Amino acid sequence: MNSLFRVSAKNHAGMILMTILAEGSDHRISNIEYRTSKDRYVSLKDVAEEMGLSVKFLEEIAAALKRARLIEGRKGPGGGYRLAKSAEDISAYDIVVALEGSISPMSCDKSICPFAEKCTSKSLWVFLHKDLIKSLKKTSLKQISNR
Repeated sequence: MNSLFRVSAKNHAGMILMTILAEGSDHRISNIEYRTSKDRYVSLKDVAEEMGLSVKFLEEIAAALKRARLIEGRKGPGGGYRLAKSAEDISAYDIVVALEGSISPMSCDKSICPFAEKCTSKSLWVFLHKDLIKSLKKTSLKQISNR
């Protein structure tokens, strides 16, 4: 079945990682318990094992989130990652853009689409793009992690 809206594996895993870091109380995924707080870091190795992902893949995701200043890391025993700011101050838009780059509407280029100059559906795609951005910006990580 085709999907109009596809979410990349990177975005999906990144959103799950961020919700784990956003938990202010005990958080359990299956048999691994994560206790996160301002002073506690979460190990990517533990998250990767539980999610069935490679640590390297999660490290790439964490690096992008760190570059965007959404998370911070610490090496060594007790190290890992934690949120760099409160979950209320991080939007779904912040996370998506950190992982994928800017979100742009479909490109209307006559070299790609023969209807580009007389496109009757372009207004729909522009509307959906604006609505998606608005929804992502108004949805906080805290709201996502509480669902």
